[in-house]
Amino acid sequence: MTALRIPILATPRNDGEGKTQNRDPSQIHRRDILNREDAYFHTNIEMTVCIHGVWDKKNNDVTPATFIVLTCEVTSLHEFKTRKLKLEVDFDNVEASTSSADGQRRASNMSIVSRGPHVISRYNKTKVSMRRERGLDGEIGADVIVKPGINLHQLSSQEWEAQYFEEAKSGVRHASSTDHRYTKVWWIFTQNRKSRTGIAPGFQIAMLLRRETDEPFKGNVAITEFDAGWRHKGAAAWHDFFSKQDPEAEKDDIIDAINFDPTAESIRPGWLKGVDADQLGDLETEAGIDKQYARVWGVDL
Repeated sequence: MTALRIPILATPRNDGEGKTQNRDPSQIHRRDILNREDAYFHTNIEMTVCIHGVWDKKNNDVTPATFIVLTCEVTSLHEFKTRKLKLEVDFDNVEASTSSADGQRRASNMSIVSRGPHVISRYNKTKVSMRRERGLDGEIGADVIVKPGINLHQLSSQEWEAQYFEEAKSGVRHASSTDHRYTKVWWIFTQNRKSRTGIAPGFQIAMLLRRETDEPFKGNVAITEFDAGWRHKGAAAWHDFFSKQDPEAEKDDIIDAINFDPTAESIRPGWLKGVDADQLGDLETEAGIDKQYARVWGVDL
């Protein structure tokens, strides 16, 4: 007899409680993007770096630029493991509240020119064996002396290494069908399907933007896919049914936009090295932003 075990934890619901909303609509550079904990997972997303500067001052390219790093943690509180997670960030202009002397002020018109991690994989090679066998056996009656017995047999086997992996990959999308600035970026983190240990619980994502002006702009962050297996879905459904929702908790589907102001003070933590606000273009490489700033714990460390 097979027993179905789904942990049902009758705890108070505080889904979304924390830092998903601005203190006021005009709050600039909110560091705590998302802080959420339910009965099974703790999720925290923090903006740890936000540096406004210019692209390449040494070569007289003073195009406005911004470098942003988000530090993300998705930690399992029980036996469930995150199989797949998709995180999306999109940027948008903010309409100017005032006009310049020569008319309407130009919008920021930002575009994502580099991101990290681009694509990283950690492989686990496992030997796989396959055996093929073909044969034909037969005996001819004793009265037919001229024909010998038939006995044909062939055996072959092959062995190779199959690759299973934990992977992070990303992509960008245009603002619209007619506006070809890259304003939307996504990352998909997938577990190693062989080991089934889940994705790494901590990672950093980085974005490098070029802007036309120093006007304010905004960004939206959202986890759009989350898969921890069918047992987690069942447990979460039972938990929601039996647990009383916390009236003070913020709603899961409301995450305020982050307000960016290039004229405001940047966020530069003590651990950040090698980033010059006058040379932000140096962060762009053929392979995306270096893993020094965009990495997955356990894969890059």
